[in-house]
Amino acid sequence: MKNIIIDADTGVDDSLAILYALRSPNFHVEGITTCFGNNNAEQSADNCLRLIKLSNCGYEVPVAVGANESLEGVFESAPAYIHGDNGIGNVILPESSQKPVAESAEDFIIRKADELDGELIVITTGRMTNLAKAYLKDKTLPKKLKKVVSMGGCIDVPGNINNYAEANIHGDAKAADIVMGAGFHMTLVGLDVTMKAYITPEELEEIAAFGTPQAKLFHDVLQKGLEKYVGWGKPGAALHDPAAVLYTVYPEMFTAEEAGVRVETKGPLTVGKTVTDLYSDKQFDDHNAFVVTNVDREAFIGKVKELIKKY
Repeated sequence: MKNIIIDADTGVDDSLAILYALRSPNFHVEGITTCFGNNNAEQSADNCLRLIKLSNCGYEVPVAVGANESLEGVFESAPAYIHGDNGIGNVILPESSQKPVAESAEDFIIRKADELDGELIVITTGRMTNLAKAYLKDKTLPKKLKKVVSMGGCIDVPGNINNYAEANIHGDAKAADIVMGAGFHMTLVGLDVTMKAYITPEELEEIAAFGTPQAKLFHDVLQKGLEKYVGWGKPGAALHDPAAVLYTVYPEMFTAEEAGVRVETKGPLTVGKTVTDLYSDKQFDDHNAFVVTNVDREAFIGKVKELIKKY
C-alpha cells in the first residue's frame, strides 16, 4: 500500500482522481492539500471534504487549505465553463460535517514527510505552489519524500492554457521550477500522455450503468466536459489527474523516459513552458525527472472501469 498526499485544485478531473485514491486498496491517503487553480483553495477544500464523505473510505482523511495565489502573488482561476462554478461541474454533493485542519498545506506536507520517513508520495494535480512553499521551509524535504508525481507540463504537444504551456505549470511557473530543481524523485505526467488517456461517450455511459454513487459522480462530473471535448473534435475527455494517480500504481501501463526538465519563468512569450532535453542532443547537466509520454489506453480505461465497478 502506498502512502500518499494529493495536492489538488479540486476540479472535475481532480475529483475523479481523489475518489479513486480514496476507494482504492492500493493507497492510504494521508491527507489532501488544496490550492488555487480550478477554483480557490477554500472551495477546493470543501469539494474534498464532500468527496471524502461520498467515498466512505473507512478512515480519517485530513484536508489542509493551501495557497490562494502563486509565489508571484497572482491568482488565476479556470473559466467556469470548464469546471463549473463550484469546480466539479456544478454537481452538488452532500455537505460534510468534517472541517479542514488548522495547519497550512505546506506545514502539513512537512509534518507528514517527517512522520512517514521516506515512505510518503506526493501527487500534485494542480499548481505546485504548496510543495514549493514546503521545500522553501524545509530544504531537506526531497530526501524525506519517496517521490513526487505531478500532473503538469507539455513537451512535444501544444499547451492547454496557450500554445506552449500547460495550465498547472503556467499557473505558478516559479513554483514549478523550484520544485523541478529541488532534487525530488520527480515524475511528470503531462499533456503528452494525458491527452491519450481519454474516455469516450460510450465508455462513460458504460460506467454510469454500474449504478453506484461513485459511478454516478464519475458520469455526472464528466458529462459537460466530455461534450466540450467532443465539440472540439476530440474522441473523448482527457482524464488528466486520474492518469497521474493510476501511473503511481500501474506504471507498466505507461511509457516514461528520464530527462532534464526545467520551467521557463521569465520569457514574456514563453513563461510556464516546460523545457526539456528529451528530444535534443543538447543535454542538461542533470536528468532530474521521468517524463511520461505514452499510455496503453485500452489497459488504462479497462483499469478505470474495473476500479469503479469493484470499489
